[in-house]
Amino acid sequence: MKKLIFIIGLFYFSPNLYSQTVVRGIIVDVNDEPLLGATILELNTQNGAVTDTNGRFQFTLQNINSSIVASYTGFLSDTLEARSNTHLTITLKEDSKALEGVVVSGSATFMDNLEPKHVEIITSSELSKAACCNLSESFETNASVDISYTDAVSGAKSIQMLGLDGRYVQINRENIPVIRGLTQRYGLGYIPGTWLQSIDVGKGSGSVVNGYESMTGQLNIEFIKPETGGNLLVNGYANSFGRTELNTNITFDLKNKWSSAVLFHANLFANEIDNNNDGFMDIPKGRQLNFLNRYKYNGERIKSQIGIHLMHDDKAGGQLGFDFDDNFKTSTQYGFSNSTTRLELFGKTGVLFPEKPYQGIGFIYSGSYTDINAGFGRNAYQGTEKTFYLNAIYQNIIGNTYHQYKTGVSFLLDDFDETYIDSTFQRQEIVPGLFYEYSYLPSTKFTLVAGLRADFHNIYGTFFTPRIHMKYEVAKNTFLRLAAGKGRRVGNPLVENTNVLVSNRKFNVLEDLKPEQSWNIGGSLNSELQLSGKKVNFIGDYFYTNFQNQLIYDMDQDANQLIIYNLDGQSFAHSLQLEAKVQLNEAFGIKGAYKYYNVKTTINNQLMPVPYISRDRFFLNASYASNYDKWEADATLQWYGSKRLPNTQNNPEKFQLSTKTPDFVLVNAQISRGFRWGNIYLGSENLLNFKQANPIIDAENPFGNNFDASFVWAPVAGRVVYAGLKYKIQK
Repeated sequence: MKKLIFIIGLFYFSPNLYSQTVVRGIIVDVNDEPLLGATILELNTQNGAVTDTNGRFQFTLQNINSSIVASYTGFLSDTLEARSNTHLTITLKEDSKALEGVVVSGSATFMDNLEPKHVEIITSSELSKAACCNLSESFETNASVDISYTDAVSGAKSIQMLGLDGRYVQINRENIPVIRGLTQRYGLGYIPGTWLQSIDVGKGSGSVVNGYESMTGQLNIEFIKPETGGNLLVNGYANSFGRTELNTNITFDLKNKWSSAVLFHANLFANEIDNNNDGFMDIPKGRQLNFLNRYKYNGERIKSQIGIHLMHDDKAGGQLGFDFDDNFKTSTQYGFSNSTTRLELFGKTGVLFPEKPYQGIGFIYSGSYTDINAGFGRNAYQGTEKTFYLNAIYQNIIGNTYHQYKTGVSFLLDDFDETYIDSTFQRQEIVPGLFYEYSYLPSTKFTLVAGLRADFHNIYGTFFTPRIHMKYEVAKNTFLRLAAGKGRRVGNPLVENTNVLVSNRKFNVLEDLKPEQSWNIGGSLNSELQLSGKKVNFIGDYFYTNFQNQLIYDMDQDANQLIIYNLDGQSFAHSLQLEAKVQLNEAFGIKGAYKYYNVKTTINNQLMPVPYISRDRFFLNASYASNYDKWEADATLQWYGSKRLPNTQNNPEKFQLSTKTPDFVLVNAQISRGFRWGNIYLGSENLLNFKQANPIIDAENPFGNNFDASFVWAPVAGRVVYAGLKYKIQK
């Protein structure tokens, strides 16, 4: 620790840092929309930067008298004089001639090198490489986020990051919390893939500005923007199991600096698939209607938007023959049903100061209502959640742009009302909060961000959340990041264990449950190199999560119970990832990653590996794109090492399982043909048709004591082939 303080002190007091000419600013289009991935270079050199998702850039000039050149594909370049210690706003105009035959180049995923936090950006180009029907399928070509299977009945998928369950990942839509509370398990399926413009994947603790719930990482989802007025996308999708989808995105300009976006999604799956012949549907039937409409005002001093999101989703699964309108309580078959309705009103307002571009005031707000009616065999679940969220942020500088800060207040209201079988669970959380975050940016080489927030929980008292992030450019295009921070969350045991609801285990809560809290410490090193004329990107990261309290969901002590209690002992996760990306030529690229997870927790006074986590994983992706993206092809291989399963030795002998799973391989592939009007695509998930054998214990007797559909560690349904069409009109 002393060495770290000494190093930071050297950077802070080094006079050389103040003698450098630092150029920073933002690149936007004529509608003031930030341009992601624009290039800014010192004239007649390769020295420069690429803009992040907010259009921001920052770099140091080699010659203080140089001019700079801003460029972006499909836009006219602009050359201008550099000015140190000021914030530049560069507006680029579209080049209509260039747009007629544009060739898009560059990585579809990249590290945000302006961010002190470890943030990888997945662009829409990367998302189009897979089916991406919803958010849970948006990470198939990305190594940092893992998808896990929850059970053999509900079809729910969840994410894992840094070897831990997705409940420890804060998921936002444009910095508004979106998947949490009662939507924790099924919410990934409520975000259509065609609505996504990009996903920011952050590892480690996040910014204190966004709250206290980020414990292992953050996902920030960017939707299609209203200001891209005059655009239309129609997408149709169908797969070999019988699932069909229709998506329509429309953006249009209105009068007086207003624009709007209408996003629509519908899907239907009514077939019964039972590829393992156990009498249960491998995938539940489903139907969903999803609608979002938002409006944006783009003024010189005021920028504001408001939107509404309405979603209704029905699922019906279980034994063959069970349908949407059947009553699970009286049906002779074991039935699973879930009907979810969600309504959200959200918005943002920003007050700008053109004469002081570093100063601003922002308000982010959201109010939502979620209603769930579900059935698992003979057991009924009903839950409602009312949520209101407000975040008010003020940002400014201290003296000059080397010293920046954000401060503000937040407010969170969560009102839960849940009923399961004959038990009722009600809870109202009221959490006002304060935060302050200081950023030190003396040059492009070094950034330090330190923040602290205090939240005053009406049930659990005061939460203090400190976090710190540091970035240092150790060599050209080589960045070291270090981070440490605390996170907290209040658990929701029922919705976080929907896999157990499709079994005959009883819930047994041993004590009053406390909020989960942990420290996350780690860092990463990413570098862009030229080896034998090939561009190579390397990313290595290590993060350590240590829990001070955790909710233990114990399936090991008793095969007929889920025992829930607070952590009494150690619980930790070590996560190491090594990733390399090589662009072999203009057409071919390849990336591979190795991941090592050491995740253990204390269960019944014994420190043991957490179930369903592979210690070792390997990821390999190869991609091809011809000129003008006329043809594109992509293939991904993922190898999963053995996983520990919960103890089943208390079961009758014929229902006892091995304590470890075999390793297995999954392969996905897709090919796409582009046209002026859009593209058509054909692909396959689980191309090798790997299926977990006998995923349900005692499937022949679903109302008996031994029935359990929660022991799922791999795909259940097998290979699926899909095809789709995207039709686009762009102004």
